[in-house]
Amino acid sequence: MPLRFDQEVPSPGNVQDQALAWFARLQDHKSGAADQAEFACWLAADPTHQTAYDKVVQLWQSPALNTALSQHASIPLRPPAQRKSTIRRWAAAASITLISGWFLASTGCLQRWQADITTATGEQRRVILADGSALVLNTDSAIKLDYAGQQRGVTLLNGEAYFEVQADKDRPFIVTTKQGTVRVVGTRFSVKTGDSTQVNVESGLVICSAEQGQNRQLSVGQHTEIDTQSVAEISTIDTGKTFAWLKGRLIFQDRTLADVITELDRYHPGAIVIADAKLANTRITGNYKLEDTDSLLRTLANITGAKIVNISTYLTILKN
Repeated sequence: MPLRFDQEVPSPGNVQDQALAWFARLQDHKSGAADQAEFACWLAADPTHQTAYDKVVQLWQSPALNTALSQHASIPLRPPAQRKSTIRRWAAAASITLISGWFLASTGCLQRWQADITTATGEQRRVILADGSALVLNTDSAIKLDYAGQQRGVTLLNGEAYFEVQADKDRPFIVTTKQGTVRVVGTRFSVKTGDSTQVNVESGLVICSAEQGQNRQLSVGQHTEIDTQSVAEISTIDTGKTFAWLKGRLIFQDRTLADVITELDRYHPGAIVIADAKLANTRITGNYKLEDTDSLLRTLANITGAKIVNISTYLTILKN
């Protein structure tokens, strides 16, 4: 989920953040005896320091921490005379770097600057368009309006949107993504971006086209995915579950915890990582409210017997 630039970096006064900063600092190829000595003093200062550091070490193989370590190798250490303030910089760097990989991939921050309408993490926004059509922009999404002359439509730059299109046979409504287009005259449907473009139809007909030409027509209760070369075979959806997010809910039927967390992570202000493969494959069925993602995460942990480990403000680990 996106990091707002007005948010504070976790304070280095937090023991777990200090442990994270030390872990990242000691991976640097330029660290030496002086760093080890200073680290030893930090460990000796309080028994909780060792516990916090051990927690980071035990979880270092998680994808988020691997991303951090690979990038920290290029961050130089300060000269000894400036070490007093270095821990603050390391705590900030560690917290920011931990989320940098998934932040750039998931937010499409450069694309958001091109957008006319955006939503923040956990936000949903309904907008009435110039032709009377309406859209609901889901969490962490960005859209550019394409209304000029006889043209009407949008470019979905990032995230997910639901459309209620006013009928106009002379002016088809077109949703454009990086993989292709969705063309309609009047209908209700959703489009979601990612490695492919996912299309779900609640009513009416839509025509899905890949960038390189293949087309498929969808009707009520149907789903497909578009990549640049093709449009996938059509499948059937449960519209009640698929469009539950419009009512502030997530509904899952016999899905893996990994799938559930992937969806929940879109609404949660920070990365959620499952540190155990067996846990990730646990099957989940439920109907959950989206208004409090922390509470929902605790519910999922109780159901699966998982433990929640908060590494920093922006990183949560689920483990057995």
